[in-house]
Amino acid sequence: MQKILLSIVLLLPLCLFGQDYERAAGVRLGHSSGITYKKYVVKTEAVEMILSGRNEGTQFTALYEFHKPMEVSFEDESFFFYYGIGGHIGFERFDDLNKVLISNTPLEFVFEDKSYLAIGLDAIVGVEYRYLSVPMTIGFEVKPYFNFIGMRYTKSRFWDAGFSIKYIF
Repeated sequence: MQKILLSIVLLLPLCLFGQDYERAAGVRLGHSSGITYKKYVVKTEAVEMILSGRNEGTQFTALYEFHKPMEVSFEDESFFFYYGIGGHIGFERFDDLNKVLISNTPLEFVFEDKSYLAIGLDAIVGVEYRYLSVPMTIGFEVKPYFNFIGMRYTKSRFWDAGFSIKYIF
């Protein structure tokens, strides 16, 4: 009997581990597809980091998010609305190739492929379903961004929508 009680006491925390949501990692599919990691700093606030590919380059995005339970007609509180703001840094490839004159006689041109540093602001708005018994989350989000350092001009994209799947650990 003591062995059974000891086994229950030792294994109970492992069974309940999936009920807490402190950290999650997974993939984000969309215009800025990549890998994502989320860490809760308090119960309703989290920091999310995304390493993604965008415009044939690489971006690192950090976001501070606020999570609120949604009033849905289901019995559990598994749907959450979240929003946040942050920034990104990375490199992007310039879409157009520049034509550079090498010589006048005969006319010779070389096409240059250029990459630029991109620094900017990001925002995020989304809905997340927490399926804690598996443990995983599924989410849909819109993450608009604005580059204020990059190529030769500022650039923005409002509809950077994505679908994310994360494993809770």
